[in-house]
Amino acid sequence: MQRRIGAGTYLLAMSLSIIVWSVSVILLCEKLALPGLISPTQLNRGVSLMGAALAMLFYPLSASRLRDLNFPAWTIWTLSFPLITIIILPLLCFLSGPRWENDYGQQGPKSGLLKTLLALAACGIAICSLYSALSNYYGTRYLLAHSIRPS
Repeated sequence: MQRRIGAGTYLLAMSLSIIVWSVSVILLCEKLALPGLISPTQLNRGVSLMGAALAMLFYPLSASRLRDLNFPAWTIWTLSFPLITIIILPLLCFLSGPRWENDYGQQGPKSGLLKTLLALAACGIAICSLYSALSNYYGTRYLLAHSIRPS
């Protein structure tokens, strides 16, 4: 039987992974790229590789979440299209799967209030950290492209 994953667990896992990715990008920019320890090309590769690692985490979790909503896992390929992803990912986080056994197994235990609140708080932190990481990354790229070193 294939594994199902509830909305609370999915949101918490995705939020925590985005926070880790964001902190990693900020550290890569501030501790390695700005001091000149890595080149702009290496910075871009590092951010791309971390993004690929994040995508490898998203795939199995999103497939499990789709199973919870009684969709076949192959529908995860629809998330390859960015416009569709923007619409579907929030739905995966907040739609509730059926409380009965579906084609992919029995529903796991319902997320409690504490887990739901923790997942929502982590989501808020993830959004803020993602904004900070992207701002830091593009700012670092700008500074490096114009040979400006912060003092």
